[in-house]
Amino acid sequence: MSAPTEGVVHRQHQLQNGLIISAEIDPQAVSAACGFFVDTGARDEPSTLMGVSHFLEHMAFKGSGELTGEAIDKAFDDLGLDHNAWTSAEATAFWIHARPDRLLEGFPILATLLRPELRGQDLEDERKVILEEIAMYEDEPFWVLIEGLLERYYAENGLGHRVLGTNTTVGGITREAMSSYHTERYGPNNMMLAAAGNLDFQALVDLAETHAGHWTSAPGRPVRQTPTQQQVAFEVEKENLAQQYIVLMMPAPDRKHPKYQAASMLMQILGGSESDLLHWDLVDPGLAEHASASHDMRDGSGEFVCWAVSDPSRAEEVESRLRLQLEGLRGNISKDALSRVRARVATAAALHGELPRGRMSRIGRRWLSHRDWVSIEDEVERIQQVTMEDLHEILDEWSLEPQAVGRLRPAT
Repeated sequence: MSAPTEGVVHRQHQLQNGLIISAEIDPQAVSAACGFFVDTGARDEPSTLMGVSHFLEHMAFKGSGELTGEAIDKAFDDLGLDHNAWTSAEATAFWIHARPDRLLEGFPILATLLRPELRGQDLEDERKVILEEIAMYEDEPFWVLIEGLLERYYAENGLGHRVLGTNTTVGGITREAMSSYHTERYGPNNMMLAAAGNLDFQALVDLAETHAGHWTSAPGRPVRQTPTQQQVAFEVEKENLAQQYIVLMMPAPDRKHPKYQAASMLMQILGGSESDLLHWDLVDPGLAEHASASHDMRDGSGEFVCWAVSDPSRAEEVESRLRLQLEGLRGNISKDALSRVRARVATAAALHGELPRGRMSRIGRRWLSHRDWVSIEDEVERIQQVTMEDLHEILDEWSLEPQAVGRLRPAT
């Protein structure tokens, strides 16, 4: 494994309660970042509580005890801290990013977010906010299509859950149910603290011991079941829609597959930029307004996804061309295309690590997926080692015949 960039040192420590603290210390950085990464997300929720992880993320910023949501916002603002949180299908995270001398001052507030009081009135206030958020996404055509397709593609598996939940599930989440979920999932043994930048690691460990060392272990999320992907054809019509959307989906390598980078590069070659195959076949000649491809990786599963947006009169031709590009991908990849994509992906990885917030995020996400640490230099090296043979091995192992098809068209 390659050493980190000169001057950057990786440090790791584990508190007695199981909380892992992992950091890349860079004395030359002009800022620092840290965040808690919790190993639970939408796929880990009971179907009746769909959306509770995201709901809990909102509630974290409402405070506990005498610390109100307004006081939290003011404290972060007074320190000049950039702060936020996110929830995905498989994780929840809370982070801060600031000047080095202010980060440690803000840590106690960050830790407070992980132990919210869940006041009744706050719960009702945030419920309204989330229901409005759900309504907003219902106006986004792509999200209507992809969420509906994933629900059917993964059927009973939690990977089909919506991160925001539904009006019914969010409307029915009680304080007692959320509190039980929090107690079960937010133990120190089911999360980690990632940090990066110009910071005193021992001081961070001491603060973590003070503000999180008393947290008790918890059962954590249930064991994730390997999904069975369904053969799906999902069609929906929507009022006030001028264009048609098409999504083609098929099984792909998960995030622990030894050649996941090659799988992702295949989709980059197919539809990752304005120099890709789909752009020249569909967008440049004016057949589609947009066409792209991606490799979405999860724990124990993955998807190759191709999608396009076009005038309804061209929808059949666009879908046909998408399928032809998938069928012919093996014959259309070249060493030049791989070289371009390899350079683009390596550059993106390196640029992501320019800011401590990016490095912190890498550390947390890597721990969630692999329970280890990899330097940016090692990641870039692995990217640059992907070969044509690796691409062909992925094509040998994974069929590009669409298993799920979604179509969203204007209502007639």
